[in-house]
Amino acid sequence: MTEQLLVGIDAGLTNVKAAVFDLEGREIAVSSLATPGVSPAPDREEQRHDDLWAAVVDVVDRLLRKEAVGPPAVAGVGVTGHGHGLYALDADGEPARRGIKSTDSRAAGIVDDWKRDGTLETVRESLGWEPFGADPLSLLAWVKREEPETYAAIDRVLFCKDVVRHRLTGRVCTDEMEASVFPRGDDTDVSDVFGELGLEACTDVLPPVVSSTASCGTITAEAAAKTGLPAGVPVATGLHDVGACAFGAGATRPGDGVIIVGTWGQSIGVRPSPAPATESGLSRRYLDGWLTYRGNRSAAACVDWFVEECCADWQREATARGLDEYALYDETVANVSPGSDGVLFLPYLRGSVANPNARGGFYGLRMDHTKSHMLRAIYEGVAIAQCGALQELAPDDEFSNVRLTGGGARSDVWCEIFANVLDARVSTPDSTEVGARGAALCAGVAAGSYEDASAAADRATGIGAEYEPSRAAQYRPVRERFDRVRTALEPTWVA
Repeated sequence: MTEQLLVGIDAGLTNVKAAVFDLEGREIAVSSLATPGVSPAPDREEQRHDDLWAAVVDVVDRLLRKEAVGPPAVAGVGVTGHGHGLYALDADGEPARRGIKSTDSRAAGIVDDWKRDGTLETVRESLGWEPFGADPLSLLAWVKREEPETYAAIDRVLFCKDVVRHRLTGRVCTDEMEASVFPRGDDTDVSDVFGELGLEACTDVLPPVVSSTASCGTITAEAAAKTGLPAGVPVATGLHDVGACAFGAGATRPGDGVIIVGTWGQSIGVRPSPAPATESGLSRRYLDGWLTYRGNRSAAACVDWFVEECCADWQREATARGLDEYALYDETVANVSPGSDGVLFLPYLRGSVANPNARGGFYGLRMDHTKSHMLRAIYEGVAIAQCGALQELAPDDEFSNVRLTGGGARSDVWCEIFANVLDARVSTPDSTEVGARGAALCAGVAAGSYEDASAAADRATGIGAEYEPSRAAQYRPVRERFDRVRTALEPTWVA
Protein backbone atom coordinates (compact mmCIF):
# COMPACT_ATOMS: atom_id res chain seq x y z
CA MET A 1 0.00 0.00 0.00
CA THR A 2 1.34 3.46 -0.91
CA GLU A 3 2.20 5.51 2.18
CA GLN A 4 -0.18 8.39 2.82
CA LEU A 5 1.15 11.89 2.33
CA LEU A 6 -0.15 15.21 3.65
CA VAL A 7 0.21 18.58 1.94
CA GLY A 8 0.52 21.81 3.90
CA ILE A 9 0.19 25.19 2.18
CA ASP A 10 1.59 28.21 4.02
CA ALA A 11 0.70 31.64 2.59
CA GLY A 12 3.08 33.76 4.63
CA LEU A 13 3.98 37.42 4.47
CA THR A 14 7.34 36.76 2.83
CA ASN A 15 6.90 33.46 1.00
CA VAL A 16 4.12 31.18 -0.20
CA LYS A 17 5.20 27.60 0.47
CA ALA A 18 3.83 24.13 -0.12
CA ALA A 19 5.31 21.09 1.56
CA VAL A 20 4.61 17.36 1.64
CA PHE A 21 4.99 15.30 4.82
CA ASP A 22 4.59 11.65 5.66
CA LEU A 23 2.52 10.60 8.66
CA GLU A 24 5.62 10.70 10.89
CA GLY A 25 5.95 14.41 10.14
CA ARG A 26 9.03 13.98 7.96
CA GLU A 27 9.37 16.61 5.25
CA ILE A 28 9.44 14.91 1.85
CA ALA A 29 9.62 17.98 -0.39
CA VAL A 30 8.98 21.71 -0.31
CA SER A 31 8.40 24.43 -2.88
CA SER A 32 8.46 28.19 -2.31
CA LEU A 33 7.82 31.49 -4.07
CA ALA A 34 8.00 35.09 -2.91
CA THR A 35 4.63 36.32 -1.67
CA PRO A 36 3.05 38.65 -4.21
CA GLY A 37 2.13 42.13 -3.08
CA VAL A 38 1.78 45.78 -3.88
CA SER A 39 2.50 48.86 -1.78
CA PRO A 40 0.31 51.69 -3.08
CA ALA A 41 1.59 54.14 -0.46
CA PRO A 42 3.94 54.22 2.54
CA ASP A 43 2.79 51.90 5.35
CA ARG A 44 0.31 50.21 3.01
CA GLU A 45 0.78 46.55 2.08
CA GLU A 46 -1.77 44.84 -0.17
CA GLN A 47 -2.21 41.63 -2.12
CA ARG A 48 -4.55 40.76 -4.98
CA HIS A 49 -6.60 37.65 -4.30
CA ASP A 50 -5.89 36.38 -7.82
CA ASP A 51 -2.14 36.92 -7.40
CA LEU A 52 -2.16 34.95 -4.14
CA TRP A 53 -4.06 32.09 -5.80
CA ALA A 54 -1.68 32.12 -8.79
CA ALA A 55 1.30 31.80 -6.42
CA VAL A 56 -0.36 28.88 -4.61
CA VAL A 57 -1.12 27.14 -7.92
CA ASP A 58 2.50 27.57 -8.97
CA VAL A 59 4.11 26.29 -5.75
CA VAL A 60 1.77 23.30 -5.45
CA ASP A 61 2.25 22.36 -9.10
CA ARG A 62 6.03 22.56 -8.66
CA LEU A 63 5.83 20.52 -5.46
CA LEU A 64 3.80 17.70 -6.98
CA ARG A 65 6.15 17.46 -9.96
CA LYS A 66 9.06 16.56 -7.70
CA GLU A 67 10.27 12.98 -8.01
CA ALA A 68 9.78 12.15 -4.32
CA VAL A 69 6.10 13.09 -4.40
CA GLY A 70 3.32 10.88 -5.73
CA PRO A 71 0.10 12.91 -6.06
CA PRO A 72 -2.16 9.82 -5.75
CA ALA A 73 -0.76 9.28 -2.24
CA VAL A 74 -2.01 12.68 -1.01
CA ALA A 75 -4.60 11.94 1.67
CA GLY A 76 -5.35 15.48 2.80
CA VAL A 77 -4.52 19.15 2.33
CA GLY A 78 -4.28 21.84 4.99
CA VAL A 79 -3.82 25.59 4.66
CA THR A 80 -2.37 28.31 6.86
CA GLY A 81 -1.59 31.96 6.24
CA HIS A 82 -0.84 35.23 7.94
CA GLY A 83 -3.52 36.36 10.35
CA HIS A 84 -5.37 39.65 10.74
CA GLY A 85 -5.37 42.01 7.75
CA LEU A 86 -8.53 42.19 5.65
CA TYR A 87 -9.68 39.96 2.78
CA ALA A 88 -13.29 40.77 1.87
CA LEU A 89 -15.75 39.23 -0.59
CA ASP A 90 -18.87 40.78 -2.08
CA ALA A 91 -22.25 39.04 -2.36
CA ASP A 92 -21.12 37.28 -5.57
CA GLY A 93 -18.11 35.76 -3.85
CA GLU A 94 -15.70 38.09 -5.67
CA PRO A 95 -13.00 40.19 -3.97
CA ALA A 96 -14.47 43.47 -2.75
CA ARG A 97 -10.97 45.03 -2.98
CA ARG A 98 -7.34 43.98 -2.81
CA GLY A 99 -6.46 42.13 0.36
CA ILE A 100 -4.71 44.11 3.08
CA LYS A 101 -1.79 42.39 4.82
CA SER A 102 -1.08 42.39 8.53
CA THR A 103 2.05 44.52 7.96
CA ASP A 104 -0.20 47.41 6.88
CA SER A 105 -0.50 50.46 9.15
CA ARG A 106 -3.16 52.58 7.44
CA ALA A 107 -5.65 52.25 10.29
CA ALA A 108 -3.26 53.44 13.02
CA GLY A 109 -4.92 56.87 13.12
CA ILE A 110 -8.34 55.32 13.65
CA VAL A 111 -6.99 53.28 16.54
CA ASP A 112 -5.49 56.45 18.02
CA ASP A 113 -8.93 58.10 17.80
CA TRP A 114 -10.51 55.10 19.52
CA LYS A 115 -7.91 55.32 22.25
CA ARG A 116 -8.49 59.03 22.83
CA ASP A 117 -12.27 58.79 22.99
CA GLY A 118 -12.32 55.67 25.20
CA THR A 119 -13.65 53.26 22.57
CA LEU A 120 -10.74 50.86 22.97
CA GLU A 121 -11.27 50.61 26.70
CA THR A 122 -15.00 50.07 26.17
CA VAL A 123 -14.63 47.19 23.69
CA ARG A 124 -11.53 45.55 25.16
CA GLU A 125 -13.35 43.52 27.79
CA SER A 126 -16.02 42.33 25.37
CA LEU A 127 -13.51 41.40 22.67
CA GLY A 128 -10.86 40.05 25.02
CA TRP A 129 -8.23 42.06 23.13
CA GLU A 130 -7.55 45.58 21.94
CA PRO A 131 -7.80 46.46 18.23
CA PHE A 132 -4.59 47.67 16.59
CA GLY A 133 -3.60 49.12 13.22
CA ALA A 134 -3.77 45.95 11.10
CA ASP A 135 -6.65 43.91 12.48
CA PRO A 136 -9.90 43.38 10.54
CA LEU A 137 -12.00 45.64 12.77
CA SER A 138 -9.80 48.72 12.48
CA LEU A 139 -9.31 48.07 8.75
CA LEU A 140 -13.08 47.79 8.24
CA ALA A 141 -13.40 51.17 9.94
CA TRP A 142 -10.77 52.58 7.58
CA VAL A 143 -12.57 51.18 4.53
CA LYS A 144 -15.86 52.65 5.78
CA ARG A 145 -14.26 56.09 6.08
CA GLU A 146 -12.09 56.07 2.96
CA GLU A 147 -13.90 53.68 0.58
CA PRO A 148 -17.61 53.82 1.44
CA GLU A 149 -18.69 52.08 -1.78
CA THR A 150 -16.37 49.16 -1.04
CA TYR A 151 -17.60 49.03 2.54
CA ALA A 152 -21.20 48.81 1.36
CA ALA A 153 -20.30 45.94 -0.97
CA ILE A 154 -18.64 43.73 1.68
CA ASP A 155 -20.63 40.57 2.34
CA ARG A 156 -18.03 38.31 3.99
CA VAL A 157 -14.67 38.89 5.64
CA LEU A 158 -12.08 36.16 5.21
CA PHE A 159 -8.50 35.73 6.33
CA CYS A 160 -5.53 35.02 4.08
CA LYS A 161 -5.68 31.22 4.34
CA ASP A 162 -9.46 31.28 3.79
CA VAL A 163 -8.94 32.91 0.39
CA VAL A 164 -6.71 29.99 -0.64
CA ARG A 165 -9.07 27.36 0.76
CA HIS A 166 -12.03 29.02 -0.96
CA ARG A 167 -10.23 28.62 -4.30
CA LEU A 168 -9.37 24.98 -3.49
CA THR A 169 -12.84 23.88 -2.38
CA GLY A 170 -15.34 26.55 -3.43
CA ARG A 171 -16.44 26.88 0.19
CA VAL A 172 -16.46 30.14 2.16
CA CYS A 173 -15.66 29.55 5.85
CA THR A 174 -13.04 30.14 8.53
CA ASP A 175 -11.79 28.40 11.68
CA GLU A 176 -12.26 29.08 15.39
CA MET A 177 -8.86 30.73 15.79
CA GLU A 178 -9.41 33.37 13.12
CA ALA A 179 -13.06 33.76 14.11
CA SER A 180 -12.10 34.63 17.69
CA VAL A 181 -10.86 37.98 16.36
CA PHE A 182 -14.53 38.96 16.05
CA PRO A 183 -17.01 39.42 18.89
CA ARG A 184 -19.10 36.28 19.34
CA GLY A 185 -22.52 35.68 20.90
CA ASP A 186 -22.00 33.87 24.23
CA ASP A 187 -21.94 36.57 26.90
CA THR A 188 -21.29 39.41 24.45
CA ASP A 189 -23.92 41.48 22.65
CA VAL A 190 -22.29 41.45 19.23
CA SER A 191 -24.29 44.39 17.92
CA ASP A 192 -23.14 46.53 20.86
CA VAL A 193 -19.46 45.89 20.09
CA PHE A 194 -19.85 46.64 16.39
CA GLY A 195 -21.91 49.67 17.30
CA GLU A 196 -19.20 51.05 19.56
CA LEU A 197 -16.76 50.72 16.66
CA GLY A 198 -19.16 52.31 14.19
CA LEU A 199 -19.42 49.04 12.24
CA GLU A 200 -23.10 48.24 12.64
CA ALA A 201 -23.31 46.87 9.08
CA CYS A 202 -20.65 44.22 9.85
CA THR A 203 -22.45 42.09 12.43
CA ASP A 204 -22.90 39.26 9.91
CA VAL A 205 -19.69 39.46 7.85
CA LEU A 206 -18.01 36.51 9.57
CA PRO A 207 -18.46 33.35 7.46
CA PRO A 208 -19.44 29.93 8.89
CA VAL A 209 -16.91 28.60 11.41
CA VAL A 210 -15.54 25.06 10.99
CA SER A 211 -13.08 23.33 13.33
CA SER A 212 -9.43 23.72 12.30
CA THR A 213 -8.94 19.96 12.08
CA ALA A 214 -12.22 19.21 10.30
CA SER A 215 -12.74 18.82 6.57
CA CYS A 216 -14.48 21.88 5.19
CA GLY A 217 -14.69 20.56 1.64
CA THR A 218 -12.68 18.72 -0.99
CA ILE A 219 -10.42 19.66 -3.89
CA THR A 220 -12.66 20.68 -6.78
CA ALA A 221 -12.12 19.47 -10.33
CA GLU A 222 -11.12 23.01 -11.34
CA ALA A 223 -8.55 23.31 -8.52
CA ALA A 224 -7.24 19.83 -9.31
CA ALA A 225 -6.67 20.76 -12.94
CA LYS A 226 -4.70 23.86 -11.93
CA THR A 227 -2.64 22.48 -9.04
CA GLY A 228 -2.24 18.78 -9.75
CA LEU A 229 -3.83 17.86 -6.40
CA PRO A 230 -6.22 14.88 -6.67
CA ALA A 231 -9.87 15.93 -6.94
CA GLY A 232 -11.99 14.88 -3.98
CA VAL A 233 -9.18 14.96 -1.39
CA PRO A 234 -10.37 16.48 1.91
CA VAL A 235 -9.17 19.97 2.81
CA ALA A 236 -8.88 20.93 6.49
CA THR A 237 -10.05 24.36 7.60
CA GLY A 238 -6.59 25.06 9.04
CA LEU A 239 -5.15 27.71 11.35
CA HIS A 240 -3.82 31.26 11.47
CA ASP A 241 -0.04 30.85 10.95
CA VAL A 242 0.69 31.55 14.62
CA GLY A 243 -1.37 28.50 15.56
CA ALA A 244 -0.05 26.42 12.66
CA CYS A 245 3.55 27.08 13.74
CA ALA A 246 2.71 26.14 17.32
CA PHE A 247 0.99 22.93 16.16
CA GLY A 248 3.80 22.04 13.73
CA ALA A 249 6.34 22.58 16.52
CA GLY A 250 4.44 20.21 18.80
CA ALA A 251 3.07 22.81 21.23
CA THR A 252 -0.44 21.59 22.01
CA ARG A 253 -0.60 21.45 25.81
CA PRO A 254 -0.99 24.23 28.39
CA GLY A 255 2.43 25.50 29.47
CA ASP A 256 4.04 25.01 26.08
CA GLY A 257 5.73 28.12 24.72
CA VAL A 258 6.77 29.06 21.19
CA ILE A 259 8.80 31.95 19.82
CA ILE A 260 8.57 32.54 16.07
CA VAL A 261 11.45 34.49 14.55
CA GLY A 262 9.96 35.12 11.11
CA THR A 263 9.13 38.25 9.13
CA TRP A 264 7.00 39.08 12.15
CA GLY A 265 8.11 37.86 15.54
CA GLN A 266 5.57 36.10 17.72
CA SER A 267 5.73 35.04 21.36
CA ILE A 268 3.13 32.36 22.10
CA GLY A 269 1.87 30.49 25.12
CA VAL A 270 -0.64 27.62 25.07
CA ARG A 271 -3.26 27.96 27.80
CA PRO A 272 -6.35 26.04 28.97
CA SER A 273 -8.48 29.20 28.90
CA PRO A 274 -8.27 32.73 27.49
CA ALA A 275 -6.17 35.28 29.31
CA PRO A 276 -8.13 38.00 31.11
CA ALA A 277 -8.66 41.09 28.98
CA THR A 278 -6.52 43.03 31.44
CA GLU A 279 -3.45 40.90 30.67
CA SER A 280 -0.94 41.38 27.89
CA GLY A 281 -1.36 39.75 24.51
CA LEU A 282 -4.08 38.43 22.22
CA SER A 283 -6.01 35.32 23.19
CA ARG A 284 -7.34 33.07 20.44
CA ARG A 285 -9.07 29.72 20.28
CA TYR A 286 -6.56 27.00 19.43
CA LEU A 287 -7.38 23.35 18.80
CA ASP A 288 -9.04 22.17 22.05
CA GLY A 289 -7.86 25.11 24.13
CA TRP A 290 -6.45 28.60 23.76
CA LEU A 291 -3.23 30.35 23.03
CA THR A 292 -2.11 33.86 23.86
CA TYR A 293 0.45 35.68 21.79
CA ARG A 294 2.16 39.01 21.30
CA GLY A 295 3.63 40.11 18.01
CA ASN A 296 6.67 42.12 16.99
CA ARG A 297 6.04 43.56 13.52
CA SER A 298 9.65 43.02 12.40
CA ALA A 299 11.92 40.23 13.63
CA ALA A 300 13.99 38.33 11.04
CA ALA A 301 12.92 41.14 8.71
CA CYS A 302 15.36 43.36 10.61
CA VAL A 303 18.25 41.12 9.60
CA ASP A 304 17.03 41.01 5.99
CA TRP A 305 16.78 44.81 5.90
CA PHE A 306 20.25 45.34 7.37
CA VAL A 307 21.98 42.83 5.11
CA GLU A 308 20.23 43.99 1.95
CA GLU A 309 20.91 47.66 2.63
CA CYS A 310 24.39 47.47 4.13
CA CYS A 311 25.97 44.05 3.68
CA ALA A 312 25.12 42.64 0.26
CA ASP A 313 28.69 41.29 0.11
CA TRP A 314 27.72 38.79 2.83
CA GLN A 315 24.96 37.39 0.63
CA ARG A 316 27.36 37.09 -2.29
CA GLU A 317 29.93 35.33 -0.11
CA ALA A 318 27.34 32.87 1.21
CA THR A 319 26.33 32.02 -2.35
CA ALA A 320 29.93 31.64 -3.49
CA ARG A 321 30.75 29.32 -0.57
CA GLY A 322 27.51 27.36 -0.83
CA LEU A 323 26.47 28.34 2.71
CA ASP A 324 23.09 29.08 4.21
CA GLU A 325 23.09 32.83 4.82
CA TYR A 326 22.62 32.38 8.56
CA ALA A 327 25.68 30.12 8.73
CA LEU A 328 27.73 33.00 7.35
CA TYR A 329 26.06 35.51 9.66
CA ASP A 330 26.94 33.26 12.62
CA GLU A 331 30.60 33.30 11.58
CA THR A 332 30.39 37.08 11.36
CA VAL A 333 29.01 37.67 14.87
CA ALA A 334 30.59 34.75 16.74
CA ASN A 335 33.55 36.79 18.01
CA VAL A 336 31.46 39.77 19.13
CA SER A 337 30.86 39.63 22.88
CA PRO A 338 27.39 39.58 24.49
CA GLY A 339 26.03 43.10 24.55
CA SER A 340 27.69 43.88 21.20
CA ASP A 341 30.26 46.10 22.94
CA GLY A 342 27.60 48.62 23.87
CA VAL A 343 25.53 48.70 20.67
CA LEU A 344 21.77 48.37 21.14
CA PHE A 345 19.13 47.84 18.47
CA LEU A 346 15.43 48.58 18.84
CA PRO A 347 13.61 46.18 16.44
CA TYR A 348 10.64 48.39 15.58
CA LEU A 349 11.27 49.03 11.90
CA ARG A 350 7.54 48.67 11.22
CA GLY A 351 6.42 50.12 14.52
CA SER A 352 5.05 47.84 17.20
CA VAL A 353 1.64 46.36 17.88
CA ALA A 354 1.41 48.40 21.08
CA ASN A 355 2.60 51.60 19.41
CA PRO A 356 2.38 51.93 15.61
CA ASN A 357 4.57 55.05 15.88
CA ALA A 358 7.45 53.11 17.49
CA ARG A 359 10.72 53.44 15.65
CA GLY A 360 13.72 51.16 15.34
CA GLY A 361 17.37 52.01 15.25
CA PHE A 362 20.84 51.57 16.69
CA TYR A 363 21.98 53.29 19.87
CA GLY A 364 25.47 53.54 21.32
CA LEU A 365 27.52 53.39 18.12
CA ARG A 366 31.20 54.38 18.22
CA MET A 367 33.81 54.74 15.50
CA ASP A 368 35.35 51.39 16.46
CA HIS A 369 32.12 49.45 15.96
CA THR A 370 31.71 47.30 12.86
CA LYS A 371 28.90 45.77 10.84
CA SER A 372 29.40 42.61 12.90
CA HIS A 373 28.60 44.52 16.11
CA MET A 374 25.47 45.90 14.47
CA LEU A 375 24.29 42.48 13.27
CA ARG A 376 24.75 40.95 16.71
CA ALA A 377 22.90 43.92 18.21
CA ILE A 378 19.97 43.11 15.89
CA TYR A 379 20.01 39.49 17.09
CA GLU A 380 20.01 40.67 20.69
CA GLY A 381 17.38 43.40 20.27
CA VAL A 382 14.91 41.02 18.64
CA ALA A 383 15.57 38.36 21.29
CA ILE A 384 15.11 40.81 24.17
CA ALA A 385 11.84 42.12 22.73
CA GLN A 386 10.39 38.67 22.08
CA CYS A 387 11.56 37.00 25.30
CA GLY A 388 10.17 39.93 27.27
CA ALA A 389 6.84 39.50 25.51
CA LEU A 390 6.74 35.76 26.29
CA GLN A 391 7.45 36.40 29.96
CA GLU A 392 4.75 39.06 30.11
CA LEU A 393 2.24 36.50 28.81
CA ALA A 394 2.92 34.37 31.88
CA PRO A 395 3.35 36.77 34.80
CA ASP A 396 2.80 34.08 37.45
CA ASP A 397 4.50 31.01 35.96
CA GLU A 398 6.86 30.88 33.02
CA PHE A 399 6.03 28.75 30.00
CA SER A 400 8.02 25.54 29.76
CA ASN A 401 9.17 23.58 26.73
CA VAL A 402 9.92 26.73 24.74
CA ARG A 403 10.36 26.04 21.03
CA LEU A 404 12.08 28.46 18.68
CA THR A 405 10.87 28.48 15.08
CA GLY A 406 10.96 30.62 11.94
CA GLY A 407 13.80 31.59 9.63
CA GLY A 408 15.84 33.00 12.51
CA ALA A 409 15.96 29.56 14.14
CA ARG A 410 18.42 28.56 11.37
CA SER A 411 21.03 30.57 13.30
CA ASP A 412 22.75 28.66 16.11
CA VAL A 413 24.12 31.91 17.54
CA TRP A 414 20.67 33.52 17.57
CA CYS A 415 19.17 30.45 19.25
CA GLU A 416 21.88 30.61 21.93
CA ILE A 417 21.12 34.30 22.48
CA PHE A 418 17.43 33.50 22.97
CA ALA A 419 18.30 30.83 25.55
CA ASN A 420 20.52 33.25 27.43
CA VAL A 421 18.10 36.17 27.33
CA LEU A 422 15.25 33.89 28.45
CA ASP A 423 17.55 32.11 30.92
CA ALA A 424 15.94 28.81 29.99
CA ARG A 425 16.47 25.90 27.67
CA VAL A 426 15.01 26.41 24.20
CA SER A 427 14.70 23.85 21.44
CA THR A 428 14.15 23.95 17.71
CA PRO A 429 11.73 21.59 15.95
CA ASP A 430 12.91 18.76 13.71
CA SER A 431 11.52 20.51 10.63
CA THR A 432 12.13 23.94 9.19
CA GLU A 433 8.64 24.20 7.70
CA VAL A 434 6.65 24.03 10.93
CA GLY A 435 3.82 26.27 9.66
CA ALA A 436 3.23 24.04 6.66
CA ARG A 437 3.55 20.99 8.92
CA GLY A 438 0.93 22.38 11.28
CA ALA A 439 -1.41 22.84 8.32
CA ALA A 440 -0.63 19.30 7.14
CA LEU A 441 -1.36 17.88 10.60
CA CYS A 442 -4.77 19.57 10.51
CA ALA A 443 -5.29 17.75 7.20
CA GLY A 444 -4.18 14.47 8.75
CA VAL A 445 -6.80 14.72 11.51
CA ALA A 446 -9.45 15.73 8.97
CA ALA A 447 -8.55 12.74 6.79
CA GLY A 448 -8.66 10.31 9.73
CA SER A 449 -4.92 9.63 9.68
CA TYR A 450 -4.64 10.73 13.33
CA GLU A 451 -7.21 10.36 16.09
CA ASP A 452 -6.93 13.98 17.20
CA ALA A 453 -4.56 16.94 17.35
CA SER A 454 -2.62 15.68 20.38
CA ALA A 455 -2.08 12.29 18.73
CA ALA A 456 -0.89 14.04 15.57
CA ALA A 457 1.61 16.20 17.48
CA ASP A 458 2.88 13.25 19.55
CA ARG A 459 3.50 11.15 16.44
CA ALA A 460 4.67 13.72 13.92
CA THR A 461 6.70 16.39 15.78
CA GLY A 462 10.07 16.21 17.48
CA ILE A 463 13.10 18.21 18.63
CA GLY A 464 15.90 19.16 16.26
CA ALA A 465 18.39 20.85 18.62
CA GLU A 466 18.47 22.14 22.20
CA TYR A 467 20.21 25.24 23.57
CA GLU A 468 21.05 25.73 27.23
CA PRO A 469 21.65 29.16 28.80
CA SER A 470 25.37 29.64 29.45
CA ARG A 471 25.69 33.45 29.58
CA ALA A 472 22.40 34.49 31.15
CA ALA A 473 24.14 36.66 33.75
CA GLN A 474 25.88 38.65 31.02
CA TYR A 475 22.57 39.41 29.35
CA ARG A 476 20.72 40.74 32.39
CA PRO A 477 22.39 44.19 32.27
CA VAL A 478 21.94 44.25 28.50
CA ARG A 479 18.19 43.72 28.94
CA GLU A 480 18.03 46.41 31.60
CA ARG A 481 19.86 48.89 29.37
CA PHE A 482 17.61 48.01 26.43
CA ASP A 483 14.53 48.76 28.53
CA ARG A 484 15.95 52.09 29.75
CA VAL A 485 16.86 53.23 26.24
CA ARG A 486 13.47 52.18 24.82
CA THR A 487 11.65 54.07 27.57
CA ALA A 488 13.82 57.17 27.11
CA LEU A 489 13.31 57.23 23.32
CA GLU A 490 9.57 56.59 23.33
CA PRO A 491 8.63 60.30 23.64
CA THR A 492 10.48 60.91 20.34
CA TRP A 493 8.23 58.46 18.44
CA VAL A 494 5.83 60.86 16.81
CA ALA A 495 3.57 60.18 13.83
